[in-house]
Amino acid sequence: MEEILEIASKLGVAIAKHNRYKMFKDTEEQLKKDDEAKEISEKLEKQSRKIHELEKDLKPVEVEDKQKLRQLKEKVASNQSIQKFLKAQVDYVELMTKVNKRIEAEFAPGK
Repeated sequence: MEEILEIASKLGVAIAKHNRYKMFKDTEEQLKKDDEAKEISEKLEKQSRKIHELEKDLKPVEVEDKQKLRQLKEKVASNQSIQKFLKAQVDYVELMTKVNKRIEAEFAPGK
């Protein structure tokens, strides 16, 4: 078991040194410092939750609520901090997906 944990530690170090991970962490920190981006994100999450709850309870969603959600999504699309973070997040998730697939491939029959 110790050998597996040692290999896992080496993999963790390699991932932490990878550019995609570094970009993800850097953009995450930038996003935390951007008050406007935080406010937009919080409002979008709140509005999305409100609409989800209404739909779940089979209640009508007002046009005004849909418009507010659309406007918030437009603000997200135009906010540089959020866009940089989302791109870095997608790149990092892609890296981790490839890592997981490579590990899982070793469990395939015939190996």
